[in-house]
Amino acid sequence: MESLFHIQGNLDSELAPLFLIHAVSGFALPYLALGPLTSDHPSRSRPVYGLSCPTYESKSYKIPLSFEKVAREYVDRIRVERPHGPYMLGGWSMGGMIAVKMASILQEQGQEVVHVVLIDSTNPQGCPWFVDEDERSAIAEYTYEAYSKRTGLPGLEDMADEEDDDFNDSDYYSDSEDEDDDVDIMEYLPRMRKHIINSWDMITRAGQGYYLGEGLTSPVTLVKCTDLAAPPPGVSQKRKRAIQQVFNDDRAGWKMEQFETILMDAQHDDVFDGAHISTMTQILRGILAGVTR
Repeated sequence: MESLFHIQGNLDSELAPLFLIHAVSGFALPYLALGPLTSDHPSRSRPVYGLSCPTYESKSYKIPLSFEKVAREYVDRIRVERPHGPYMLGGWSMGGMIAVKMASILQEQGQEVVHVVLIDSTNPQGCPWFVDEDERSAIAEYTYEAYSKRTGLPGLEDMADEEDDDFNDSDYYSDSEDEDDDVDIMEYLPRMRKHIINSWDMITRAGQGYYLGEGLTSPVTLVKCTDLAAPPPGVSQKRKRAIQQVFNDDRAGWKMEQFETILMDAQHDDVFDGAHISTMTQILRGILAGVTR
C-alpha cells in the first residue's frame, strides 16, 4: 500500500494541495469516503491527498516515538510530491496533531501553509500518563476495536472480528530480512494494533512536555464534535476529568491566534461513517471555499 495517495482534485491545479494525515489507526483510507470537496472546474479543483503511516507500506519501517520525528518524516514525504508551498494540511484525531506539527516545521523551513484543518483533534498538552500497564492496555484495545472496523479496506473488518485475542504482537510485527519489503494485507491488523499502542504512548508523552502549535501563524479551523462518547472502560478518574475538560473547551486546548471552531453533531469515532460523511464533506467544502490560494 502506498502511504501517500491522491484522493481527488486536479493534480495540475495551482491551488495549494490539501494533505490529510491519518488518525491513530495509521490508515488515511477513511478520507476516501469524502464527497467532492472543491469545484469540478479543473483550475479550481484543489488536489487532495491522503497520507497513511508507512508501516503498511514497508516491513522494515520503524514507527517514530515523537510528534517531532513523525512530522519531520511526513514533511519530507510530502515535499517529494510537492517540493514547494503553499500547502494545506489537515487530519482527523491524532492526524490533526501531526498536521499542526508539520505546519510548524514547514513554517520553519520558509514554506507557506495557508490553512490547517483539525477534525476533532485535541491538543495533547496535559494528557495524563497511564496510571499503570492495565490502563495503557485497556485504552489501546478499546481504540483498536473502534478503528479496526473503520479502516476503509473491504474485508478487513471481518478479519478484525475473527482475530485471536491472544495473539502475540511480536509474532506478526518483527524485523524482516526478506528481499520483499512489501506488507501483506494479512499483516495490517497486527500492525494497526502496534501503531495504536505506539501512538497512545506518543500522545501521552507529548502531554507531559509541550503543547503543539506554539508559534504557528497559519489560520486553523477545528471541526469539533458536540457529542462526547462514554470514556473507555478501565481509564483512571484523572483521565476522565482531562477528557471532560478538553471537551468543554471550544478550542480543544489549542492556543493559535488565527483559530475558528465549527461544531458538528456527531461523536468522535463516527465522523467518517455513512450517517455523517455528507455533513463532514459539506463542512470541509465550506472551509476550503474560504481559502483562495
